Amino acid sequence: MLTVACVLKSGGIYDATWVSRLRDGVARHLPIEHRFVCLSDVDVPCERIPLEHDWPGWWSKIELLKLPSALFFDLDTAIVGDLGDIARHALRTDFTMLRDFYAPDHVGSGVMAWTRNDGPLEAMYDDMVRDPKAVMSVQRARMGDQAFIEAMHPLDIILRWQDRLPGQIVSYKIHCRNGIPPDARVVCLHGFPKFADMPSTDPVRQAWEMAA
Repeated sequence: MLTVACVLKSGGIYDATWVSRLRDGVARHLPIEHRFVCLSDVDVPCERIPLEHDWPGWWSKIELLKLPSALFFDLDTAIVGDLGDIARHALRTDFTMLRDFYAPDHVGSGVMAWTRNDGPLEAMYDDMVRDPKAVMSVQRARMGDQAFIEAMHPLDIILRWQDRLPGQIVSYKIHCRNGIPPDARVVCLHGFPKFADMPSTDPVRQAWEMAA
C-alpha cells in the first residue's frame, strides 16, 4: 500500500487545517488504496507519527526518512488532478525529487518519493541525528534540507518529477499565472503567496479549499 506523508512542526505558520486540506485533496484524487500519515509534534486529523527530534522548520522533514517508503507532499501544496501517474511512479522509484523551479540544476524537496530508505537515505538521517547543529549551520545559508540532501546523496541517481511526468507537478508562481495548466495534477507554492493571500476566485485556492 502507498504511504502518503506530510510533516507538521509546531511553531510556524501551518496548523492542522493544512493537514486536513492536503489529506482530503489526496483522498479526492488518488485512485488507489493508500495510508495518509503526518509526522508531527501536535495532534493532527489523521494517523500521526510522532516527531522524535526538535528540529526546527523544514529540518523536521529529514525525519521522513524513518519511513521505509513514502510519497511526500509539503503542506503548501494543492492537489488539482488525478494522482494515478504520480502514485504509480512513487511505488517503484528508489528516490525522486523535484527539479528546483528556479534553479533546475538543484533539487527541491516539496514533493518526494522513495521505496527504500537504506543506503544514502539512511545515511542522511543518521548524519542528521549524529550532529544536527553542524548540519544546520553548514546548510542554513544555502537551501536548507534540500542542500543537505544534495550534499549527502549522489545527484545523478535522484530522479526528477518534471523529467518523469512532464507538466504534472507545477509551480504556482511560474506556471499558474493564467490559471491551472491542463496537465497539472499538483501545484506547489514553495514560498509566498500562500492560499489565504490569493483572491477568493483563484482556481488554485478554490481547489485547495474544496478539499476540506
